[in-house]
Amino acid sequence: MASNVESSIEKGCDVIYDFSCLTCQENDRNSEAAFYCEECSKFFCCNCVELHNTLFKRHELLGRNHISQWPKTNVDELEICQEHTKERLTGFCEDHLELICHVCHLHNHK
Repeated sequence: MASNVESSIEKGCDVIYDFSCLTCQENDRNSEAAFYCEECSKFFCCNCVELHNTLFKRHELLGRNHISQWPKTNVDELEICQEHTKERLTGFCEDHLELICHVCHLHNHK
């Protein structure tokens, strides 16, 4: 029973991380980033970094022990949500005619 609770918590999108895995975000998942690749300019969770390392063996990654070297945010300035400044705009709300991030979608635009 505990594994069902853990899996539902991991899949839940109402947790906001300082740095989110971009690959997970692109696949409508929410995971905390554990690595940053300067060459790709992307953040990766522990699961997604394995595929990255398979494809890009020569890329050097910065782990959380080097978080001071990570960029301040993982989104481009034009893609930043005005309300959730560390989140990337990922959708459009037709009811409110505005661009929204996944946090806005969960809390304000169902």
